[in-house]
Amino acid sequence: MLTLTLVFLLLAVQVGAQTSSATVNGSVRDSSGSVVPKATLTLRNTGTSVESRTESNDSGVYVFLNLNPGTYTLETSNPGFRTNKLSQFTLAVNQTATLDITLDIGSVEQSVVVEAIGAEVQASTAEIGAVVSHRQVVDLPLNGRNFTQLLSLTPGVAPVSVSQNTGSGFAHPGIGSFIFPSINGQTNRSNFWTLDGITNQGLMLSTPAVNPIIDAIEEFKVQSHNDQAEFGGALGGVINVATRSGTNQIHGSAWEYLRNNVLDSRNTFLPNVTPFRQNQFGAAVGGPIIIPKLLNGRNSTFFHAAYQGWRFRRANNTLFRVPTAANLTGDLSDETRQIFDPFSTRANPNGSGFIRDPFPGNRIPTSRINAGNLAYARATFPTGGAFITADRNAIDPSPLSQNQEEYSVRIDRVLSANDNVFFRLSKSALDQTSSGGRPALASFREFNAINIGTSWVHTFSPTSILQVQFGRLENVDNSGTTFRNVPANLIRDVGYAPTFCCTFLDGQTLIPALNIDGWVGGAEGLSLNRPSDVWQYKANFTKIMGGHQMKFGGEWNNMDFLGSPRNASATYRPLQTADPQNPGNTGSQLASFLLDVPDAAGFRNRSTTVRRGGVMGFYFQDQWKVNQKLTINIGLRYDRTFIPALGQEGNENIFTGAYDLQRGVYLVQKQPGSCEELKAAPCVPGGRLPANVELEPRGKIYRDSTDNWQPRFGLAYRLGQRTAVRASFGMFFDNYAAVVQTAQNYSAQWPSVGEQLQENLNNPTAAQPTPTFSGRNPFPSGALPEPTPFNQVQWYMDPQAKNPYSMQWNFGVQHQINASTVVTTNYVGSGSRRLDIGGFYNTALTPGPGNARERAPFPYIRPTYYDRSWGRGNYHSLQFLLDKKFQNDFAYMINYTFSKSIDIGCSGWYGVEGCSIQDPYKFNNDRSVSGFDLTHVLTMNAVFGLPFGPGKRFQTGNRVADYLIGSWQTNAIVRLSSGQPYSLQINGDLANTGNAGTYLRLDFTGNPEIDNPTTGQWFDTSKVAAPAPFTFGNSGRNRLRSDGWENFDLSVFRVFKLPGEGRGVEFRAEAFNAFNHPVYSPPNSNFSNRTVFGRVTGIANQPRQVQFGLKLSF
Repeated sequence: MLTLTLVFLLLAVQVGAQTSSATVNGSVRDSSGSVVPKATLTLRNTGTSVESRTESNDSGVYVFLNLNPGTYTLETSNPGFRTNKLSQFTLAVNQTATLDITLDIGSVEQSVVVEAIGAEVQASTAEIGAVVSHRQVVDLPLNGRNFTQLLSLTPGVAPVSVSQNTGSGFAHPGIGSFIFPSINGQTNRSNFWTLDGITNQGLMLSTPAVNPIIDAIEEFKVQSHNDQAEFGGALGGVINVATRSGTNQIHGSAWEYLRNNVLDSRNTFLPNVTPFRQNQFGAAVGGPIIIPKLLNGRNSTFFHAAYQGWRFRRANNTLFRVPTAANLTGDLSDETRQIFDPFSTRANPNGSGFIRDPFPGNRIPTSRINAGNLAYARATFPTGGAFITADRNAIDPSPLSQNQEEYSVRIDRVLSANDNVFFRLSKSALDQTSSGGRPALASFREFNAINIGTSWVHTFSPTSILQVQFGRLENVDNSGTTFRNVPANLIRDVGYAPTFCCTFLDGQTLIPALNIDGWVGGAEGLSLNRPSDVWQYKANFTKIMGGHQMKFGGEWNNMDFLGSPRNASATYRPLQTADPQNPGNTGSQLASFLLDVPDAAGFRNRSTTVRRGGVMGFYFQDQWKVNQKLTINIGLRYDRTFIPALGQEGNENIFTGAYDLQRGVYLVQKQPGSCEELKAAPCVPGGRLPANVELEPRGKIYRDSTDNWQPRFGLAYRLGQRTAVRASFGMFFDNYAAVVQTAQNYSAQWPSVGEQLQENLNNPTAAQPTPTFSGRNPFPSGALPEPTPFNQVQWYMDPQAKNPYSMQWNFGVQHQINASTVVTTNYVGSGSRRLDIGGFYNTALTPGPGNARERAPFPYIRPTYYDRSWGRGNYHSLQFLLDKKFQNDFAYMINYTFSKSIDIGCSGWYGVEGCSIQDPYKFNNDRSVSGFDLTHVLTMNAVFGLPFGPGKRFQTGNRVADYLIGSWQTNAIVRLSSGQPYSLQINGDLANTGNAGTYLRLDFTGNPEIDNPTTGQWFDTSKVAAPAPFTFGNSGRNRLRSDGWENFDLSVFRVFKLPGEGRGVEFRAEAFNAFNHPVYSPPNSNFSNRTVFGRVTGIANQPRQVQFGLKLSF
């Protein structure tokens, strides 16, 4: 590391050369309004003493580019005029500050000192966004000190996620509570994360790959609706974090934060406070780099380094349901729904469909209980006790344990008046152990991530500047689960088929899960992944000509993915033991389990390599300063996403395929030999592709979108010195969301057998009315593929799909109230097209009795998950921001958003985002507010140093009393918002369309909304009913709303000053959800679970939590 650091010190890597940098522009005029060419301007960073110089051109225009966020002074001189000295002002991340200079006639030796304005209107661009400063980042109360919680301080942010990146998959683990919001009406998968302008995007689920240390953050900004063509790749927000640079003085801090359950409140739905311990500690230091006799970098070379450790222990207290001792003998008399015998299924002699015999008294004869499943239950399920909640009778207290280390090192160096360099390395490493869902199942996770950024800026002349950047991002995410304390012969006792449990990669044997849906589940498994593997190259060139600041550049982000998931499972649901004539009100998943009649099964045993993917982008931008009042931005951007190819030559993972359900064919990426010759998959039975199976001639199934042209237009017009009117329009394409996931989803498909998924098993047909599939052997073809691929189910994407785009516009007014306060009001709108729509496809065209596949567009193809780019959405909002910068030790931000987001169906990648499409052939019937729509969002934050004590406004005159009342600070974050929308649904394919998902909505027989809902009844359950057989429900998607959000996070600081500048010890006490107000989770909305249907059984926020901190500053 030392060698690498010295290389970057002595060679070229640069200060402020990232797109998180700021810009200062303006014009120089004399007191009569005439332009002053060739004026000399000197910009000085007060923290580092680094100076930048430029000249005004023949139009009087000047520009400083690639500036680190921080505090500056500006001096302007020209022969025959007095020198103009602008006192300290602050530049924020990605800010374009317009500072017009007026020179008075006189001698250069004479000077005029102009007081800088703390908060200025944005008079050069029309972008939407808000900056959160360093002091706000470090002082506001953050649970776990995680900066993503501050994203909600920005207008247009709906801090609710209904996507896959919350708590599962490749979501970022470890430090603190993460928020992945929707921004300005776009799904939270459509945001983009950068660190010093370098890609920090977790490619699998659009989460930050490396979470920056709070004390290493200078500030961050959420940008959206940008009229700058330099920015692209995302429909939502670009979250740009700028890390801290060192200064010419040594400064630093060390901290320790402590939380435990002693001072916390109890979850409303748990009997006791959950035991846990949390310690967060670290240190940060920055300053000049001085190496005796080699380098004196006091005004040229700076460093900033930080370390943070995280130790977390908490009882999981996971609630679930398990069979009672009586249940395992076949006594299911405690079930409220009648249970039917699936092995008695026969054609209905008096009508359509099938009939079955009920089990009298809901008692299954002991002789009918499957011995293997019974052995599994007794070995892996805990004993069920008294019910803790209405539908949960077991609790798993197994601890969650996390140990995480984070590091950050940044070096800035001024090589010459024309060359600056920058280098930063950020790293995170997590080890986690926890329960796998019940006491018998243990889980582990290892998450390591590294982000490297470097850049160089060369100034050819005051009007020509080149910027070059390089970035490297990699994260490794390995996880797994294993059973503990189970009998050594469990696999033999259960009777698993060898190909289902004992032929995993590397010779592994894993115990498959036998999941009772909604009760208890979890399998042994292993997942070895490298979800983000990115190499980034960027270059920008700026040329100033007259009033035009022209900028053009390009970038390439190379993306690879490696993954090897291994697990197997079978799932039991009520439908298999329900009355075929009344499936919505009968049946039991436990009965299906005891009889071994599964509804679904999955098998994953693959090694995935996704390579040769990436995103390429080019842009041109002209910021034209027409006159002192009007600035016009015109730009054009082109991006192209190169969809990665799956697998590589010489590796069997290249042999796979995917559906094209527009033509009813299956595409094979590359054809292997015959099964008769190879004796194992991947292979083709008979050696010849069957009918309706085609070889993809390009060797790559998914096609790139080549139409990503994005015009941008914006204007800013000054109405006097304090007011600006701004407007913009632009096209934006999403180039990152789900790209890697799309490619890896179809790996190990036919003619391979490493990825298999089955749904709607054991549903009766005329040819086979009784069950044939066992949960212990749901894939009887074993190590060889089936004769055709048409019975497999997977998350496929239309090969003709194109990436989403959004037309975005805004209009607003910004007014400076006083020297420190600006108010902004904007109308923000967008129309998004080609959004992803998921759910099952190739289902029956209409509901009805009989064989659903016979009514499908392609009867030979089993219905499967299938995503298409056919969705669309619209967003309209009124946004208000009152932003007061620090003055007299006081700053605050108040923002309010009134909005409505509407989309069609499941616009959000692979069956998420509150998906509930009923009819995949009539999308407009699923048009409604988005799953992330929050009508009203109000957030407020404040940092207030109390005006008492020495040097403050209020003093007693007594040194002791002033010491006691001085150096106190209070901080607060307040969030109020509307509730989240949800739908009422029912399990099972009651419409008989072949759809295996939970897709069917209920019938409304009246208005189920209640004026004063309670946790026991959030809506009127008497006003809803299961739809009649062979029909869709009549209720709309996202028709109801959950509890509104009301949360107050508060903190109090006391600083004990020590001798020396900036030295002191800070003690802080923080309370999250300080008033312990529960925000209830959406109620149980699935009609199939009558026990808790309509009831609230959890909270969306946390009960009050108290944290203490101690921080030494020097």
